[in-house]
Amino acid sequence: MEIISLGLGVQSTALYLMSSMGQIPRADYAIFADTGKEGSGTYKYMNFLQQWQAKNNGIPLIVCQDKNLYADLLDKERSNRFSSIPAFTQSENGSVGMLRRQCTAEYKIFVVDNYIRDHIYQIPKGTQRPRTGLWHGITLDEVERMSLPHEAWKVNTYPFLGQLSRKNGETSPISWSRPMSRQDVIRWYVLHELPIPPKSSCVFCPYQSDHSWAMKKINEPDDFAAAVKVDEAIRNSTAKGINNPVYLHRSCRPLAQVVFDTGQKEEWGECSGNCHV
Repeated sequence: MEIISLGLGVQSTALYLMSSMGQIPRADYAIFADTGKEGSGTYKYMNFLQQWQAKNNGIPLIVCQDKNLYADLLDKERSNRFSSIPAFTQSENGSVGMLRRQCTAEYKIFVVDNYIRDHIYQIPKGTQRPRTGLWHGITLDEVERMSLPHEAWKVNTYPFLGQLSRKNGETSPISWSRPMSRQDVIRWYVLHELPIPPKSSCVFCPYQSDHSWAMKKINEPDDFAAAVKVDEAIRNSTAKGINNPVYLHRSCRPLAQVVFDTGQKEEWGECSGNCHV
């Protein structure tokens, strides 16, 4: 099987469209793991893509909603174990640190992996899955995000880089690849008169610039209000072994009270190829 790991951002959505249109080989499926509170623009684009798929014989598009990170953060009793987001906390001496990020693995990667096992191959838990190409929409300007898979059954495939990688460290060129930068991909959307997806991530993701937070507050107030709810819900996480208050913003102040520096556009950290692309 060849499966597109769909983040619903600019690059992975372009892979989906190109593959559906026959510009690159046709993948078997595209799978999007919905964490429960992606940006409102992402959900609008998902609706567009589902309609496009139906009209254009697009690759089967699967949306997994089995796990809901947003609901788990608001109601911690829903989740049996704590999968932390990379939120900020401040020690007694004033130093600021980030919690270890577990959300991408638990709510994105494992969800897709389990769907492949349970619904595509329909094999029991613990059974080795057949070798599977997992396509990632990482482009030439972010080659550092290319990685080796952790499982032997996976072949990480990067059509925009022209490379695939395996757990043993082996990398190989892709004969049919289309090496492209993010700007190349955006030009492709324009050339084909297709709408460009917004950047995809959870509305409460701490890996956001002040500019991103400010624009969300102004232009997507419902999304910002949802982020504020998460910020307040995680503040006291002592039951999860975190002794100091927890915040979404690096200033370690309540999100609703932060005065954002709109000139600050650098993201605070790097999520991974599974969320944004």
